Amino acid sequence: MNSSDRIKQLQLEIEKERSNIKNCTHSFGTPYYDPETVKEPYGSLQIGRGSDPYWGPEGYRDVKKDRWTRKCITCGYEQHTNVLEPVIIEHKPKF
Repeated sequence: MNSSDRIKQLQLEIEKERSNIKNCTHSFGTPYYDPETVKEPYGSLQIGRGSDPYWGPEGYRDVKKDRWTRKCITCGYEQHTNVLEPVIIEHKPKF
């Protein structure tokens, strides 16, 4: 098999995998904690002079934000969320 045949074969395999991903019904595994780092502005700095000054952030710092991820077992698609919901396991009488 020469190089051009190998390239064509690999392109067909790529298209097949793309089709599998596109038509996947997504069966997700267990969600896991996956924090993300975001830039958060701090301080205030005057930009410009004269009659139209405006203020912008003095700088940015890295802040970790809570995030949970779940991944499709079949195709590897990932969904992210930062919202939690309460899960009630049982009720007990209150005296």
